[in-house]
Amino acid sequence: MSIEQQVEVLNALTQIMHDSASGQYDEMRCEFDYEVYDDGWSVGSKFSFVRDGLFVSELLDDPEDEASSLVHKLHGLMTSHTGGDWTKFVLAIDPTGKATTQFAYEASMGENKTLQEPGHQ
Repeated sequence: MSIEQQVEVLNALTQIMHDSASGQYDEMRCEFDYEVYDDGWSVGSKFSFVRDGLFVSELLDDPEDEASSLVHKLHGLMTSHTGGDWTKFVLAIDPTGKATTQFAYEASMGENKTLQEPGHQ
């Protein structure tokens, strides 16, 4: 069940990215930083995409800050499923619409997963 929940969260994040690109794009990428404090947690993001060969860096169009809650949920699901305590991950969508993730545990990047992006244009 946890893998399906993880895919649902990643699909929801991908949809936020897709909506943030507001139009056609060739590829897109978002790096999410996840930090835990004594009294809570925080999520940072760096979103970019390529449109007509031009690199565009923008903020996620996420006024409700749903992405932060989704990243927090994903971290909880993955920690309970695999015990992995990542601090950063990259979600990238290639020109074919295939999504990949790369998770950073301390100073190393690893654990790639693939899913299909909803609504790629």
